Amino acid sequence: MDESKAPKTDYSQVAKYYDEVRPIPAPILVSKIIDYGKIDAGCTVLDVGCGTGRFPLNISAVKVPTICALEPSIEMLKQAIVKDKAKRILWVRGDGQRLPFQDGVFDCAYMTAVIHHIENKQMALLEIYRVLKEDGNCVIMTFSHSQIKKHITRDFPGVVQIDLKRVPSVPSLKKMMTTIGFRDVHYHVVQVDEGYVPTDEYLERVRNKYISTLTLLSDEEFERGFKIFQEKVGRKYGSQFRKISWFVFIVGRK
Repeated sequence: MDESKAPKTDYSQVAKYYDEVRPIPAPILVSKIIDYGKIDAGCTVLDVGCGTGRFPLNISAVKVPTICALEPSIEMLKQAIVKDKAKRILWVRGDGQRLPFQDGVFDCAYMTAVIHHIENKQMALLEIYRVLKEDGNCVIMTFSHSQIKKHITRDFPGVVQIDLKRVPSVPSLKKMMTTIGFRDVHYHVVQVDEGYVPTDEYLERVRNKYISTLTLLSDEEFERGFKIFQEKVGRKYGSQFRKISWFVFIVGRK
């Protein structure tokens, strides 16, 4: 895969509606980051690509660690800062490929559905390795290629091809982390069951481009694809369907 040619999402535009179309982070995902990252009160934690702050704000509410949240999009960062009423988190605009921190300062660094947005993934992981303390934990939440092929949006023309191009496979990420020097690199698959979702409600989320992949299609491609998707989903599921998603957590220790 030529990662330099992978399409990029313009989050300066997405920030306007991001929180409205995305479901809140499932509690199990927040708890797994805490568990796999060994996050507790007193820990120093780095969120790489924090977006509008959904995960760091939830983690902070549970464990009250010292969290630094990094995000390249100033528009997304503004949304996060407004939500941080308690002023517990240090919000920093920065690039995950060039972390603006000294060596060995964090007990845990994590990414949640971010690695596919980063052009030089090896550089980002090298930077995480650099800023972690000895025995610090790196947690990467991502998606496997098999999960991408099974996701409901597989019926939306072009979506699977885009995501297989930009999302690195789990074996490739494990190998990259091991080569960099991370120890005990392993992964866990976590299921999120949203229960039964009205088909019309889900179609509205798709219409509002709730996943970044959809923003990478031209307006013409999106409109044409949405009509096909709407027809297929209606025929397959009727008025509602059970929405179950799977996430992969790749964990390594410095």
